[in-house]
Amino acid sequence: MSLPISRRTFLETIAQVSMSAGLVACSRQRSNAIVLAFVPKALSNPVFEITRHGAEDRIAELGGGIEFRWIGPATADAAAQAQIIDDLVVQRVSGICLSCNDPNALLPAIDRAVDAGIPVITWDADSPKSKRLTNVSIDQAAAGARAAELLVQRAPKGKLAILTGSPSALNLQQRLEGFMSVIRRYPDITVIASDPCNDDVQRAVEIVEQRINATPDLVSYFFVGMWPFFADLRTMPNLKKLVDGGGTIVSLDALEGALNAVEQGYATALVGYSWWGFGRTAVDVLLDRIKRNVRPPALAAADLFVVDKTNIAEYLRKQKETQGRF
Repeated sequence: MSLPISRRTFLETIAQVSMSAGLVACSRQRSNAIVLAFVPKALSNPVFEITRHGAEDRIAELGGGIEFRWIGPATADAAAQAQIIDDLVVQRVSGICLSCNDPNALLPAIDRAVDAGIPVITWDADSPKSKRLTNVSIDQAAAGARAAELLVQRAPKGKLAILTGSPSALNLQQRLEGFMSVIRRYPDITVIASDPCNDDVQRAVEIVEQRINATPDLVSYFFVGMWPFFADLRTMPNLKKLVDGGGTIVSLDALEGALNAVEQGYATALVGYSWWGFGRTAVDVLLDRIKRNVRPPALAAADLFVVDKTNIAEYLRKQKETQGRF
């Protein structure tokens, strides 16, 4: 068990490590700019890129004096995220926004940053017991419950499989809890598996295709996130066959790949929300805290919307016109 260290000792230790590694602390004192750092779960997960665009767009609208940094681990790794947060503390960034791979593993690093005087917020995946200011996100449990309602309207009985991401991610746990709160009311539905893909797109595709192949009588599938829809849809012939045969596929997220999946018959319905809006809101929340010392509510929640065959043309048009900025 590691012993607690003082804030001064922590900063001095990290500074020594950073200097020995050849890292340069690009401090705000040098440029007088406000430096906002965003830390996604993984650079390899494309779902976070639209949040990046939202943050960059908002900063561009606000004019000069704000520097934006986008830095994260290559793959979903809580320990790597914690190290990044510690490095950002040494660099004296003005504010941090992160999506947590593991709420408990990230808690100490978040608290160290806050104790060092740097405001920290989370987006999408929270660490609610930490000293973070707020979570820019959705009501995760409500989103999961809405997905379940869409599924049971179409498939009130039969075998159901679930695909999730990182088992330790709180946002995904909350979605599943909301989803299962509805599914438990339908005794004729049997959940046969809940498979984690650890936010790996290719692994998600493999899991889905193998699960469907191994379960010829599968009736429905719930994707806690849209990981398979970042891949080429043609790599999932079993999924297409399931939908063509009357199967029901409901997924969280409504970015471009998921919209294409509904249009092309690889998904039945989506529960969406604005990842672009997350980035914009996060910038505003951090700047309000840094410039005006405004404390935000504990949850800065985005609205949910549903996409299915009845309105897919509308959302495809929005996607084309805005490149996902809606």
